[in-house]
Amino acid sequence: MSSLALFSIALIAVGLYGVLAKVNLLKVVMGLVIMCLGIAGLVIGAGSAGTAVAPVLQTVGLVAIVGGASVASLLIVTAVRLYEKYGSLDIRQMRRLKG
Repeated sequence: MSSLALFSIALIAVGLYGVLAKVNLLKVVMGLVIMCLGIAGLVIGAGSAGTAVAPVLQTVGLVAIVGGASVASLLIVTAVRLYEKYGSLDIRQMRRLKG
């Protein structure tokens, strides 16, 4: 297994921890971004495995990075709007505000 694949798997694990263990909405968003970058790293690594380079997989990896950045910006804007409305970024408090 290449070092890029190991690093990408580590990024996915760190991002998953951030999504599951944190209660601050911005930290959850950062965890999602880290997971997206780890997945893009795996795709790019798969595109450059062996002696030949697969340009399609590398292009898909770059598109995943750009898509992840745009989704991250939308999530950050949503988090800012929720903070303006509720005064907190705590997910537990937002779950209590049903109804």
